[in-house]
Amino acid sequence: MTRKKAIIISTISGVCLAAGCVVIAICAIPHEYPFRLDEEYYATSESIDIDKDEYEKLIAKEKSFVVMIDKPGCITTSEMRSAMANFSDEYQFKYYRMMWEEVKESSLHDYVKFTPSIAVIHNGKVIDWLDADSDEDAEYYDSAESLQRWLKEYIVF
Repeated sequence: MTRKKAIIISTISGVCLAAGCVVIAICAIPHEYPFRLDEEYYATSESIDIDKDEYEKLIAKEKSFVVMIDKPGCITTSEMRSAMANFSDEYQFKYYRMMWEEVKESSLHDYVKFTPSIAVIHNGKVIDWLDADSDEDAEYYDSAESLQRWLKEYIVF
């Protein structure tokens, strides 16, 4: 379970306990994940480079997409880049690639503080991201399979 899900679940649990049985039934409503990316991101395998301005336009349009934060010269980033390319080829989906220097000047930097990372955006909102400085997310950096498992928690491929 990711840190964001854990916070949401514990908050909802507290509200449910305080409000009684009627709210408990409401809390049992399943979350909206996994979701489909916008249709334009399926049927082809591609990594598209974007800058901070293009990222902000996608957010303003409330798009659902994946963005990989890249830093050339970093071995871990190179491994993640390769894993994402293979996953994209296998499942035929497009994702964005944004350079770390661009991220630092965008609203994505409110979430992503370290590189490499991948952020999942749903309807223009960052719903989760990999934190390269987090023990909780370390397993997703270990193998392409674990990275794919993480992405499949959120996205229908």
